[in-house]
Parts: sequence; structure tokens; C-alpha cells
Amino acid sequence: MKLNIDHILTGLAVAAIGGGALALSAHSSVSTAAAETQFTAADEAVFDRNFQISDRSCDVGFADQQLCFERTPIEDRIQVGEAFPETMYPLALEWRAKLALDQKADNLKTVRIGQSVILMDRDTRMVVDKIDLSPQLHAETQLAAEG
Repeated sequence: MKLNIDHILTGLAVAAIGGGALALSAHSSVSTAAAETQFTAADEAVFDRNFQISDRSCDVGFADQQLCFERTPIEDRIQVGEAFPETMYPLALEWRAKLALDQKADNLKTVRIGQSVILMDRDTRMVVDKIDLSPQLHAETQLAAEG
């Protein structure tokens, strides 16, 4: 059988239609896991507190990865419901830490400033949620949850 231009064009059309149908079904499929739009108690629980890295004490971070989060005064300037300050660049949370957190909605970016983790809208820079990981606040939260 000799291929001619009609056979080639028909094959390309069938491939395009099949590829389009696959892409459409993948795009419209329902995700089984709903992405979070706020931090959860499980998110806060993934961070380690009061551990040693070499010869220094670390209040909060990830002990296994030797990540220590230091307190900074600028994190207090960031408030839920307000825009992330234009004068600050929102550096993404370290990838090792982000992997440990529950999946967040695609339109949200997880940012860490000092001992605070911020969830902000990628487009508007509006701060949607914030958790302060400092040991003092963590202890107060634990006491409130227990009693």
C-alpha cells in the first residue's frame, strides 16, 4: 500500500483529535484531594522545635535537613488581610519544608519570613493566612488546644 497525501492528512487529523480529547479529559478531571486555602494544625506540626545544629541551639526549623529559622523584626509587619509589603520580595518557602506541608491551592504562594510562614495570593499579593512558628506562640497554642 502506497501512502499518499490524503492518508497522511487523515492520520494527522485523527491524532490531533485524539490528543485534544486526552488533553480535555485531563484538564477537566476532578482532583481527588482538595487543595487547602489556609494553614492547618498538621502544617504547624511538621516543624521541629528546640533542637541542636552543630554547636548551636535552634528554636524552630527542620532538624533532619539542618534548617534553622531565625526570628526577624520584619515578619511582624505582615498581616492577614493586607497586601504583602511591596518593599519586600516574597521568597518561597524552602522546598524541603514545602514538601512536608499539605498541598495549597495553585493560586497561593507559600513564603517564609523569619519564623513566620505566609500564604499569599500570587496575583494580588494579599496575605491569606500566616502562622507564627516561634516556640512561645507554639506553646501558647498547645495550652489553648488542651484546655
